[in-house]
Amino acid sequence: MKGRIGGLLVVFLGLVLVAAGLVLKFALLPMMAVWPDDVDSTRTYEGTLVTMLNPAALATMDLANLFISDVPVTVERHVTTEQVQGNKALVREQVQAKGPDGGLIAALNTDPDGQHTTYWYTINRRTTEHIPNFSTEPGVDENRRGLVIGFPIGTEKRDYEGWNDDYQATQTAVFRGVVEHEGVKTYHFQAQSGSKTIKDPMVLAMFPESLPKGLIVGLAPQLGLPPEVLQGLATLLPLLPDPVPLTYVYRYATDYWVEPTTGMLIDYAKDEARLLSLGGQEVEVFRLTYEATAQSIADAKKDAEDGKGLIVLFGTIVPYAAIGLGAVIALGGAFMLRRKRTAAAAA
Repeated sequence: MKGRIGGLLVVFLGLVLVAAGLVLKFALLPMMAVWPDDVDSTRTYEGTLVTMLNPAALATMDLANLFISDVPVTVERHVTTEQVQGNKALVREQVQAKGPDGGLIAALNTDPDGQHTTYWYTINRRTTEHIPNFSTEPGVDENRRGLVIGFPIGTEKRDYEGWNDDYQATQTAVFRGVVEHEGVKTYHFQAQSGSKTIKDPMVLAMFPESLPKGLIVGLAPQLGLPPEVLQGLATLLPLLPDPVPLTYVYRYATDYWVEPTTGMLIDYAKDEARLLSLGGQEVEVFRLTYEATAQSIADAKKDAEDGKGLIVLFGTIVPYAAIGLGAVIALGGAFMLRRKRTAAAAA
């Protein structure tokens, strides 16, 4: 009798280990593989402010300094998790642009204090897609859809729809393939768009919403427009209201290199431009190109390695070890029971 109880206990212990492994892999790991509740990361990018309309020069009609050109810039992106509620998270992103002397570029830091540009997101922690605002933070844009703050843990080999704030619509991030990038196996995505009308009020605030006709007449030759466009503009202006409302468009091209297990963005490069649509011609009034610094890439690689290690540990090593060990123990218990029955039959 004691031998039979011992065998049953061994079988039970083995089955418990198998069940624990299955629960860890298929129940607990999905609960762990979400946007963390303690994100506090800073990434730095370096690039060039190729062109920017100078608001101060425009206000004084200083045509010699109408555009700022070829200014080295540093962009810091600070992301924090501010609130978590189950599978929901409130995330804050603060972006700060600095010039070559370390001074802030006021036109690019649109918060009232002129120190940052702040974005608020409410996301599904598993998919990093936008969800309705569950928080009391009024800065969340309820119009957003799709990916808004990076790629999900367990990024797949497929296209993703991401949100573009400038023209308030989604844009496809196209999967380009698996590539070795910066020593990491990554999924390469590209997103790009031709000129589309800018609708974001925060972006539009960077530029004059209208100009007097007389100012446009004096300004037009400085914009590098072809003679035929200038002539057409001179014909068109009398038909327009005074002041003339202005329309701006946005176009960009972005490359993402993502470590798929963690969804960590290893590297990132962007070329974006905002243009004034005037007389059927697009005039570049803002263009910025930038990419991740070597230090940011190194930080992202370390974060990806740490996160991937935990996912592999709790998603593969520990569960399969528990399942394998449990199966061996259960088989051992079953063998003990069989021997006990054989011995009893022989007796």
